[in-house]
Amino acid sequence: MSSTSTLRKAKLTITISNDVSSEIDEIARKKGAPRSQVMEEILRDWLSWSKKNTIEKDIKDYYLSLTEEEKKENREWTKITSESAEFVHQL
Repeated sequence: MSSTSTLRKAKLTITISNDVSSEIDEIARKKGAPRSQVMEEILRDWLSWSKKNTIEKDIKDYYLSLTEEEKKENREWTKITSESAEFVHQL
């Protein structure tokens, strides 16, 4: 991925509470970075966290939806792949 400084930027106007603004200013001051950079980092972190949580929820939902027969088959495949991995590791 390209550096954020070389990507084309969109200019946004937002309204936030004073306490949130003060916290962002404090973070920017401590980092010696512009508020825009701090906001972008915060938003990128949140987006990454949100995507990860969505994937984890989808995985959980998938496994909860399995029938008992599918769960049994999954356990059998897990055992087979674990044994294969152990064998390969011993080579």
